[in-house]
Amino acid sequence: MPGHLSIKKLTAPLNVIVGSALILAVFLFQVPSAPGAESLTQIQVPDSLSPALAHLLDLSDPQKQLSFQPDKIKKLLEFVEGPKDPGVLYFADRKLGSPSAYFDFDVRQHFDHIVQYTFNPNLPGYLTTPSSTRLSHWEQVTGLGGQLPLLWKMADDQEAPLIFNGLEFVENTPDVFSGAYYSYHLYRTLVRYKADDRKVIISISKQKGKSDVGKKGYVLGSDDNWDYFYSGKPGLTMPGLGWVRSRMDDSYGINIYYEIDSYAPLLRCAAFKWVRAGWSKINVVKKHHIHSGIKRFAKSFKQIMEYPSLPSIDAVGDAFSKINAMTADELKGKIKIYLDILENRYGRDYRPPRAWSPQVFKDRRPWFQMSKEAMQSVLMVEYMKQAMGKSDANAVMALSGPSK
Repeated sequence: MPGHLSIKKLTAPLNVIVGSALILAVFLFQVPSAPGAESLTQIQVPDSLSPALAHLLDLSDPQKQLSFQPDKIKKLLEFVEGPKDPGVLYFADRKLGSPSAYFDFDVRQHFDHIVQYTFNPNLPGYLTTPSSTRLSHWEQVTGLGGQLPLLWKMADDQEAPLIFNGLEFVENTPDVFSGAYYSYHLYRTLVRYKADDRKVIISISKQKGKSDVGKKGYVLGSDDNWDYFYSGKPGLTMPGLGWVRSRMDDSYGINIYYEIDSYAPLLRCAAFKWVRAGWSKINVVKKHHIHSGIKRFAKSFKQIMEYPSLPSIDAVGDAFSKINAMTADELKGKIKIYLDILENRYGRDYRPPRAWSPQVFKDRRPWFQMSKEAMQSVLMVEYMKQAMGKSDANAVMALSGPSK
């Protein structure tokens, strides 16, 4: 899911630095959320859920050695399963000064099928959330030989909850409104257990320190295309704020995947997100910003998981293994083909649909200066797009073939 902004003023021309109050006002008024998000009625979730949320968040804190207690989150699961008003923006109590938002949605798919794609140690973590996550991998897993097990193969009659802790690296896609993308680390905890004989996985995260300085990125065409340009240059893409060096100060997240009906099949996905970001001790993140970010994550996740002809997990794993085995030179050769595809898709002189944006294909250096993992991500996302009919199969066939 995309993060939000913390602004730190560095050296800039005098005609740009016109005072903290004015720049902050410009930032707040030029970063809207999705249409209608600000007009939603805002309601805090019941106070009775706060102990459950605190219990889960404590599990991801490496300074605390706690055990998961299922009885403490029964009311939370009841709330997740219960009906919601679509005209309401729900939020939870603040954590360390952080505003929050809550959103849930249903996915008509089997629980184990979702787990195979979403929590698979042999697949990249961004695979099911390409509109919000560029890079994602576990850098450390406590015990277990340093790698997550195949969670869907765990016995269904497992009595005790299974808990896994580690450190995850994440880089998000460009924010739709500010254009910034960030890399950061998360302490991540996964809990797998059964509640009332229904399977549950809870993913809990706590950001480790501050993010790297945000860099300028662009959404190419519609966000539904999953095409993005990463400049590698610090700043925002908003007029007048290109010089801003921004960071994500802190974030917390709880994602719940709850099996509602194993026969239908039906899964309820719920997300609580807290983000703290600010400048001069003033927080600039609003609830509707977070709410829009969760909905962005939910849209691509639901679309992928419900796609009727999604490739088998073995086929996806084989594709990733081939891409993962490519050398840096082979990957650059594939990126050259990918750029030709994008130029045909958008036009050689294409500029992203925002003020003062560059011609993203004029200078190809940012594309070839991507890290090996970033180039792999481009190819895997294009593979998924082809599999889902979002790309012309003939046009992208060369991406999966042998390098010349």
